[in-house]
Amino acid sequence: MRIPRFLLPAMLLAAVPAAADQEAANMPVVRSSEHGRVYARSIPFGSYGTEGITRVYSVGEEVDTLIGEYDWYADDIYLGGSEDATLVRFGPWHQGSEPREEDLALGIYRDGITVAEYSTLDLYGMDSGILPSVSHYMVFNDRPGFSWFDEYGWVFQVEGVSGRVFTFELETGEVTDMSDHAGPSGPSR
Repeated sequence: MRIPRFLLPAMLLAAVPAAADQEAANMPVVRSSEHGRVYARSIPFGSYGTEGITRVYSVGEEVDTLIGEYDWYADDIYLGGSEDATLVRFGPWHQGSEPREEDLALGIYRDGITVAEYSTLDLYGMDSGILPSVSHYMVFNDRPGFSWFDEYGWVFQVEGVSGRVFTFELETGEVTDMSDHAGPSGPSR
């Protein structure tokens, strides 16, 4: 079968979005807190998925001190809060088109302990919304990050694709507020 020449450019352009909608391979990463006092080193055990190890260190003058270790890999990590020692991680590429209980959206950790974890289905149930693509979906539009609230202390904020902002209390991991705007102290990572 011979393809007419005028259809060839259209076919090539149609293939570009599908090729761009592919998960990137895992790579070792280091992420630091805003002021550089704490950092996380996350090492994957495979090219895809969350199998791996993440270690969090406090920076010392001569030697860094291990303050937490987790048996997972994540490349999307934020560090902050009290003494910059709270770690927030986001789940990997969510395949499919519907939120699922087994798909991690966001986790909060401190001192090697899981404070709270939320699935994409949990957040979808709180009206995060969902944005599907050719091969995956998203529940977050933006990540304002760590902020100080007089009422709660340190919190972490994310914005769902619906525009709703979720405020997570770092001590308990609870969602303390769901509003249509970010907190008063402004975003900081």
